[in-house]
Amino acid sequence: MNTRCLFFAFAVLAASGALAAPADTSCTPEAVASLEARAAKGESRAQYWLGIQLELGVCGTKDHGRANSLLQQSAAQNFPPAVHVLGVMLRRDGKDSEAIKQFEQSAQLGFQAGFADLGFTYGLRDSPVRDAVLSYAWLTVAIARETKAPLREYLESSRAKVARALSESEIAKAQSVAEGLREKFSSIPVWSDSQ
Repeated sequence: MNTRCLFFAFAVLAASGALAAPADTSCTPEAVASLEARAAKGESRAQYWLGIQLELGVCGTKDHGRANSLLQQSAAQNFPPAVHVLGVMLRRDGKDSEAIKQFEQSAQLGFQAGFADLGFTYGLRDSPVRDAVLSYAWLTVAIARETKAPLREYLESSRAKVARALSESEIAKAQSVAEGLREKFSSIPVWSDSQ
């Protein structure tokens, strides 16, 4: 499995775990019909979940086109997990510049994974947007906003790997950029599913 596919799988799981599932996520005909009906009514959460199911083929055949359409509809309503997953899909497809825009939007909506994925995307070795200073800076912001110890430790480990490739002056620059980003996002609360 290549790095981009691995990132996609991890990000979908993280985004899915970041919010409560609909009342019934089973693949029974009734549950699927209910999710379809709510998505058709424009409910952003239902559009997101149905899009994820179709993207991954959870309740049947994969339908990437319809999944993308549903996720786009959910994202148009500023549902942070949908905005973020669209970025993950773009990164998976090698469209890192476009993915960065989605991750920035999800971060502006307070979605924690957006901050982390900005750091990860800028840190990809084969990426045209590779920038170790920005990778370090975004990971620093993600660490500062993360409340779950295991995730914070993973982010710290990732940032330490990036730091090994930076000079002292580059680390100082990254810390300065991180401080500016922390200030920029300080008034944005961490998104939670209860909002």
